[in-house]
Amino acid sequence: MHERYIGPVIATTWSDERKLLSWQDTEFAVLESRSSLGELDSEIQKRIENKLRQTPIDIEHWKELDRQLHHDLNAFVGERIRHLQPEDQPFFHEGITSYDTEESAFVRMLKKSAEEVLKKAGPLKTTLAYMARKYRYVPMMARTHGQEAQLQSFGKRCLCWLRDLRVDIQTLERAMENLRFSKLSGATGSYGGITPAVEKKALELLGLEPFHGATQIMPRELYAPLAQALCQLVCTINKIALAIRLGARSGRPLYHEPFSKTQKGSSAMPHKKNTILTEQLEGMESMAKGYLFMIMDRIKTWEERAIEQSCVERVAWPDLFHVTIRCLTVIDKVLSGLVVYPDNMLLEIIESCGCFASNAAKEFLKTRAAGAGISVEEAYRIVQIASFNAQEPSETTRSVRDDMNSSPSSWEKAKAGIRELRETDWRKTKSIQTIIEEAQLKPSDQLEASEGDVGRWNAALTTIFIPSDVHDEWAQLFDIEVLLRDEGTLFDKVLGDAD
Repeated sequence: MHERYIGPVIATTWSDERKLLSWQDTEFAVLESRSSLGELDSEIQKRIENKLRQTPIDIEHWKELDRQLHHDLNAFVGERIRHLQPEDQPFFHEGITSYDTEESAFVRMLKKSAEEVLKKAGPLKTTLAYMARKYRYVPMMARTHGQEAQLQSFGKRCLCWLRDLRVDIQTLERAMENLRFSKLSGATGSYGGITPAVEKKALELLGLEPFHGATQIMPRELYAPLAQALCQLVCTINKIALAIRLGARSGRPLYHEPFSKTQKGSSAMPHKKNTILTEQLEGMESMAKGYLFMIMDRIKTWEERAIEQSCVERVAWPDLFHVTIRCLTVIDKVLSGLVVYPDNMLLEIIESCGCFASNAAKEFLKTRAAGAGISVEEAYRIVQIASFNAQEPSETTRSVRDDMNSSPSSWEKAKAGIRELRETDWRKTKSIQTIIEEAQLKPSDQLEASEGDVGRWNAALTTIFIPSDVHDEWAQLFDIEVLLRDEGTLFDKVLGDAD
């Protein structure tokens, strides 16, 4: 893994030094187990353990032996037994195979790394909960398919991210339940050089329990869910990052990731505030998926064991943890320093021309359709054409745009068009609330509705809005507080807030 993305705890956990010490812990556990069960003289066990604890593992010597033997576990055994008395040497690594020593160390490395992920997820949960409360009453346009939809609060968007994260953490914790198992059952999983009683006792000393049904190695089906859970967490983080990138686009940004006072967004264009942190998370997701595929692809092995998975696991597992930790750290940094623009969120709402309440308006008209002589389908079409009317430019702006849409024949004409638009009040002022309430529907070139249809619909709307109390009910449909009143249930359920 490139040093930029390395997590210190993960690096230490998967270092050669830590791995060899974990192998030694396994060997000591086997010796202690045999001693406690009366299979080995306790004096021999103590002599071996005391001597090796007092003699640090020589990493360079181990590497040299590995170069000669092409077998790192045998090289480890060789480095260790050279410090023992000749009569004690046969008892070190007696009756077990290399992956008996390695598997219990490997699963503890996985567990330590997964615990670090959970630890790093804690601050992110706190940040999202804080943001949900802080922006509880900041309304914004929700979007579906990239289009303006209904209203929500920005706090609710943060709340959904928090809920997603909690699901991912629960998924990770369930996957970690498999990390309590390991094996010391010999070269094919059928024991032989070691008894089930010794295996059970030794694994207990290591905080593990036997998995009955292993071959020479543990089934990788046990560990695949962990890789899936980590990748899922990274995908969720990138989903949040993508939302931030979409909201940070030029024009009228909703928020920006933090940008330091000495930072540069571009070498060529000084105005740029590029979303470099959240863009990085997109790449990190690709890396996580690659590591997941590698791990999943190595579930299979030839019969009781071949070595294909070894090289993959040396790279894929630590790097997947590095990527996950990096993503958690970066997204928390982004969210903790996120620059939010509530005013731009409000302007989006204004410029939606009331379309945020189109569904409520449609349902309102549907309940009154029969009495006004229109069908339920026509109630939908009335709100649709009102929405299109509201979004169309004013007559003044339309004439300028028509000139521009004919494709300027020179830069002078293009510049003239820009000047005219700049001087024109191009902002849309009418909303569907007014258009429908005042029966001001107009035919639209974008919809199949004749002047006769539109005239009939306007007449129906006039009938619907004759009673004075209807106007108050209609106005309620466009009231932000009314529209978002039930969001409080989400906050209550997710955060425990009463409001």
